[in-house]
Amino acid sequence: HHAIHGALRRPPIAVWRQHESELALRLPNDRMQFWISFLPEAERTLRPTGIHLFNIRYWSPALAADIGRAKARLIVKYDPRDLSRVFVRRHSGSFVEARYADVTLAPITLWEAQAARRKLNAQGKREIDMHVLVRTALSQRELIEEAKHKTQGRLRLAKTNVDDDEVG
Repeated sequence: HHAIHGALRRPPIAVWRQHESELALRLPNDRMQFWISFLPEAERTLRPTGIHLFNIRYWSPALAADIGRAKARLIVKYDPRDLSRVFVRRHSGSFVEARYADVTLAPITLWEAQAARRKLNAQGKREIDMHVLVRTALSQRELIEEAKHKTQGRLRLAKTNVDDDEVG
């Protein structure tokens, strides 16, 4: 944004600052609803046990009134960066937040859940519940963090050895 743009012959940030006072910028009335509208979605059936998505069970007391009334599948919006909560469109059209059915579990990402499911499937485990999935994802996260620390330590050691060689 700060480099000279070929067509503008100026940095884009300078052009923006020049014209931003002329723009009538409006914030959405409901910022949460606005954010939710951009999230990926899936259709799910509301069961007496809640909403099931990615081998994870979600629940909200607000969904209790809809159990048995739901003739069609519900739209479920989710943030792939944090699967600890989803947003379920009720039949009224409004969204309600549903959290892990077991709120003591740590948040994981969609990618961690998929990697954990692949690992569990490779181990021959077909019945995967949310506790096993989250526990596996967290153990894989720990392995990755350990590998990062080892790599950083080795890089620091290698740099120290190079610096020592240059001095000597």
